[in-house]
Amino acid sequence: MPEIINLLILAATQGLTEFLPVSSSGHLVLLQHFLATREGDVFFDVILHVGTLGSVIVVYRRELLRLLRLDRAAVGYILALGVGTIPAVFAGLLFKDFFEGLYQDPIFPAAALLLTAALLFSTRYARGGRAPAQAEWEPRPLPLGKAFLIGCAQAAAICPGISRSGSTIAASLWLGLVREEAARFSFLLAVPAILGALVLNLADGVAATGADTVPFALAALTAFLVGLVAIRLTALAVVQAHFWKFGFYCVAVGVVTMLLLVF
Repeated sequence: MPEIINLLILAATQGLTEFLPVSSSGHLVLLQHFLATREGDVFFDVILHVGTLGSVIVVYRRELLRLLRLDRAAVGYILALGVGTIPAVFAGLLFKDFFEGLYQDPIFPAAALLLTAALLFSTRYARGGRAPAQAEWEPRPLPLGKAFLIGCAQAAAICPGISRSGSTIAASLWLGLVREEAARFSFLLAVPAILGALVLNLADGVAATGADTVPFALAALTAFLVGLVAIRLTALAVVQAHFWKFGFYCVAVGVVTMLLLVF
């Protein structure tokens, strides 16, 4: 398969699964295993993260601009995002080698997708109401205890196969957030998470693997465009209470992949 096709497949997968509750890391590990391509390519990981970060910024640009006013409500919401980021930062730094080891064996993300499915199925029974219509979104700071618990769910998603959006939205719904806010907080929490992944990759050292930058630019654009669609689809699914149905997909991919790997 031509290298440019491999790049675009991986980029589209990253953009789609970063925000759909089906685990981007798990899908990339499995795809890289079966395609035997781009394993351990830090530069390519940076490119994909740049694309998906752009998706969040575009979709939630109004919310981000509102937070930049830095009034009392905005500062409180930013503080909640900061507290929600702490667990993943500590887990990533303290258990970096452990998590990296999980990425070496494709059987782990395949099995972890079943756990993601269980989390998604559970949200069918969570009581997540609808938010009243607002002309302009106003930040309502979360209790810091809830923000921390949502952050713990995000930290667990460092494991490949555990969906970041799936775990954080599921935690948010179970903690009583209205559906719109559960999706919004999860995706805004992705901004520091993706930035953190970029910083870690840059700290590991990044070098382009070839002189031709066009394929990498196309990969970033693909991840960005697909990410735009994935964010809106996931938010809509959460609001319309169809979020749990993504669990069927996770079960199918997890079971089929384990059968392929074992047999």
